[in-house]
Amino acid sequence: MRHSPQPSPHPQLRDDETMHLEVVGARPRSNTGRAVRVAVLLFAVAAALVYYASQLWLQQQTTSAALDSVKSDLVKLERKSSERGSKLVVLEQQHDEREELLEQANAKALELNTALAAAQTRLDALDQERSQIKEQLAEFRQLTQQFQRMIDSGRLEVTFRRGRMVVQLPEQVLFPSGSAELTDEGSKSLDEVAKILRTIRDRRFIVAGHTDNVPVATERYASNWELSSARAVKVTRELIRGGLRPEQLVAAGYSEYDPVARNVTVSGRQENRRIEIILEPQLMPLPGLEQAKAPQGPAQP
Repeated sequence: MRHSPQPSPHPQLRDDETMHLEVVGARPRSNTGRAVRVAVLLFAVAAALVYYASQLWLQQQTTSAALDSVKSDLVKLERKSSERGSKLVVLEQQHDEREELLEQANAKALELNTALAAAQTRLDALDQERSQIKEQLAEFRQLTQQFQRMIDSGRLEVTFRRGRMVVQLPEQVLFPSGSAELTDEGSKSLDEVAKILRTIRDRRFIVAGHTDNVPVATERYASNWELSSARAVKVTRELIRGGLRPEQLVAAGYSEYDPVARNVTVSGRQENRRIEIILEPQLMPLPGLEQAKAPQGPAQP
């Protein structure tokens, strides 16, 4: 079946006019496609921007959350640091207090050690004194036993005075009243005393003369000082004659100024008129003083 050619829509136009129309009609179709492509491109760009913006927003949120977390951790750390600082201050205060207590304890320990050392020194001294007292008592008992016969006869007495052992002889046993000349009985008594005392070779003796307070009535002695001193010297010489070494003896006159009884009675005055032979105590030397230099004489020009 044949188709008859379709009549031209523009039968009066020439061919070049027809071509011009086709070209003009084609331009509107080309601009629309470009617009579509541009729109699609813009949409894609917009979508990309939206996606990028959303990613940036997510990153911002994540960063903000992380920053908040860091800030929270920082606050916690600062709080812990503050707490630790407070604890450190408390610990330092406690340390200072303990150091102070330790210093006080050390000072107290030093004080106690010093007191203990002093107490130990005192205890040693007491032990030494106790030992000396025992020795003195033993010596006193021995001396008393040696003089027992003279003690029983009333010619002599062994006593302790001012911490020293004393052999005491009454005036009437040795001298006439107001005199420094020995009686025969006095010489015999001193001979017996010398025999016993010379056995004590490591001791010194003080021979002390004593009177009452009645003024001496003789022209030979101006006062009781002279009388007591003369009697002490006389007894000292008699003891040397009896065998004691002179370097063991010292003579001293006390006159009426060292009484052992009141001078208001006859018996009291009689008791005060006496000769004492005092045993010097054996004292321990003080450390350092024994080695002290003797005083030197004047410098030579």
